[in-house]
Amino acid sequence: MELFRWGKRRFLLRCAALLLIGGGMLTALAVASTSEAGKKTEKRTTYGTGVETGFQFVRYHDTCILFRAFFISGDFFSGLSQVDTPAGRQFEKKKQIYRTFPESIIVDVEAFAFHCDISPEHLPPADIAVGLLGTLSFGANWKTNSPDSQLSAVVPIKVEHLNHGIRWDYFLEIPAKDIPLTAELAISVTARDHIHLATFSSHL
Repeated sequence: MELFRWGKRRFLLRCAALLLIGGGMLTALAVASTSEAGKKTEKRTTYGTGVETGFQFVRYHDTCILFRAFFISGDFFSGLSQVDTPAGRQFEKKKQIYRTFPESIIVDVEAFAFHCDISPEHLPPADIAVGLLGTLSFGANWKTNSPDSQLSAVVPIKVEHLNHGIRWDYFLEIPAKDIPLTAELAISVTARDHIHLATFSSHL
């Protein structure tokens, strides 16, 4: 009976750790389903209200990283909804139609790092993956007329690692003048020593 109770306790602790540390993955899955319904997860930042537009889950050795991208331009994206019309997709907000992005936007690339083997015995230290996430470089390009064109290097205008926890935020300023709101933004993430971590698309 004691063995059963200990096993049950270990199981509950493991589930709690999965929910606590891996919550980002569950959020991403939820976002994927809400995106299909035309709704976007919003996030308040120092640059305005961002909406989630893409995510990518990657593994590097024993470290798992969830990348999420948010488009930000003041409150431009907050409440912006997609409508399918006979002429194609368009976006509207308060009965006004929008077809192109603002002249530039901020893309918040958010990263959550944790041990792939999540368990009460392997809780992530406060400085997990600092050597990896502290040296990231980025590339980005709009997929418009040249979907396969080379990504341009983008240097973050700000990097946040609040409370030295498992979450990092990299704020990228991306030119977007005359870019249609239906366009996708390709984002690449590279760590030290040219370690390619991820390439994923971000779109409304």
